[in-house]
Amino acid sequence: MESIGVLMLCPMNPYLEQELQRRFNLFRLWTVPQKSQFFKDHSASIRAVVGNSAAGADAELINTLPGLEIVSSFSVGVDKIDLDKCKEKGIRVTYTPDVLTEDVADLAIGLSLAVLRRLCECDRYVRSGKWKKGDFRLTTKFTGKTVGIIGLGRIGMAVAKRAEAFNCPICYYSRREKPDTKYTYYPSVVELAGNCQILVVACPLTEETRHIINREVIDALGPKGVLINIGRGPHVDEPELVSALVEGRLGGAGLDVYENEPQVPEELFGLENVVLLPHVGSGTMETRKAMADLVIGNLEAHFLNKPLLTPLTLMESIGVLMLCPMNPYLEQELQRRFNLFRLWTVPQKSQFFKDHSASIRAVVGNSAAGADAELINTLPGLEIVSSFSVGVDKIDLDKCKEKGIRVTNTPDVLTEDVADLVIGLILAVLRRLCECDRYVRSGKWKKGGFRLTTKFTGKTVGIIGLGRIGMAVAKRAEAFNCPICYYSRREKPDTKYTYYPSVVELAGNCQILVVACPLTEETRHIINREVIDALGPKGVLINIGRGPHVDEPELVSALVEGRLGGAGLDVYENEPQVPEELFGLENVVLLPHVGSGTMETRKAMADLVIGNLEAHFLNKPLLTPLV
Repeated sequence: MESIGVLMLCPMNPYLEQELQRRFNLFRLWTVPQKSQFFKDHSASIRAVVGNSAAGADAELINTLPGLEIVSSFSVGVDKIDLDKCKEKGIRVTYTPDVLTEDVADLAIGLSLAVLRRLCECDRYVRSGKWKKGDFRLTTKFTGKTVGIIGLGRIGMAVAKRAEAFNCPICYYSRREKPDTKYTYYPSVVELAGNCQILVVACPLTEETRHIINREVIDALGPKGVLINIGRGPHVDEPELVSALVEGRLGGAGLDVYENEPQVPEELFGLENVVLLPHVGSGTMETRKAMADLVIGNLEAHFLNKPLLTPLTLMESIGVLMLCPMNPYLEQELQRRFNLFRLWTVPQKSQFFKDHSASIRAVVGNSAAGADAELINTLPGLEIVSSFSVGVDKIDLDKCKEKGIRVTNTPDVLTEDVADLVIGLILAVLRRLCECDRYVRSGKWKKGGFRLTTKFTGKTVGIIGLGRIGMAVAKRAEAFNCPICYYSRREKPDTKYTYYPSVVELAGNCQILVVACPLTEETRHIINREVIDALGPKGVLINIGRGPHVDEPELVSALVEGRLGGAGLDVYENEPQVPEELFGLENVVLLPHVGSGTMETRKAMADLVIGNLEAHFLNKPLLTPLV
């Protein structure tokens, strides 16, 4: 392979450089005086690029090298590589995971000890001769302190293992909760920071994690907290970190990485509660050799047509069809991992399917757009349908079973948000919150007080469907001293709530009726005229299930005629069409299908979709299999 051109972007490691020189035709970019002339002379012969966390292959470099086949990074981080451009041009990407895990985790503990026990300051104290004049002041204990970890991957887990040996309670934040760990999970970095004393950044750098450490997180960590960054510099909003340390709003910091390396904010140099390292997380002789061997091994494997040792993108060629716009983060992550097709952007669908149907192995839909029999028959290679929703009534499950197509959805993660919204809708209808808001904004309050409304606490809440969401609604309503009753296909033996064997009986024995069941042929129009009349002119209907649960014309006429006391609706039969007769009614609150519409939950749902797809294509158990 000595004739194969390999471009090394900057000095990294003498052993790596020596071995590349021995095996390939090595070009050292940092030694080139005239880069434009160099590329004119050699770009056609360069088939591989070797970079690191400081220098990677951007779009400009990739476009300059027409014969480029592989980028092998001497690092774990690959944020300096334009992965989209590599995917577009079919360029392989490798990196060096695992081998540096232990060194980086060791360093996280070392930095924690150095900051808390003031090791570097102690060293300066001894060297300066000050010890002769008196003992060093007392420092702060490490053992027993709560360690919070952002990113519980290989490095995060290794940090946790080491910190546990110091009797440190461990908590963490990651894109989704890890089912196989005993550590405490927090769904946001702010919550994590507020519940730990040492916060360790150990996640990959992406657009989402850039400045994941901001002022809010720093203030939550507080004047006794310590930040340890062994991730990447841009994880931290550096001016905010500097001001917090200078002003004493943060207790200390141990930093191995910085936003603009090797530039380090000079304001930190005079602070004794900071330990500053020159990006040496993997800087041991043993690990750097192992990293170099991985770089070389990946290059050799590629050029010998053998499997790569550590490919970054195993699934970039897999076609995934996204049916409609859903969530920017989900779209971005699917684009990053797979060959993503966006169906709503396709002008000629028949031609599109002619060109691409054979390469599409997965479909991503939601509660509005799923895989019907026609679509399934159009995609001969379809293996999995992953729904960005709990409801799967838009998916032809029988057809999927017949063809052996897996189906997943996103249960559990949206339960709390939807249950919260139920209580919010009940309060909004009974206490006329939206009408009150309009009253204040219109200036009417100046002319007199708002009329009296209706109490929530103590009212009987009936729930149709006592599943995850129904139980969560019941739990919240109980806190308002509300008696709970329910209807489901069969009585639940393990609940204390009153069961009614029909929806009409349930409606006749409650004041607030909540629809929280799945949509099936059996539950379509489960709320009909008989049920509405049983609920009556003082009753309130809350629908956070699906629009077709309710016979909408019957609901509209009951509200207009005063046969129903009020309604809180998040879903409708023909979304986004909403019956205009409801717009003038003040006893109705109308929401635009936002039951799961919080940033935290939509991200968790997206992570489940992605996790299910990755699990399927890696032949691992699905996270939330339905079929």
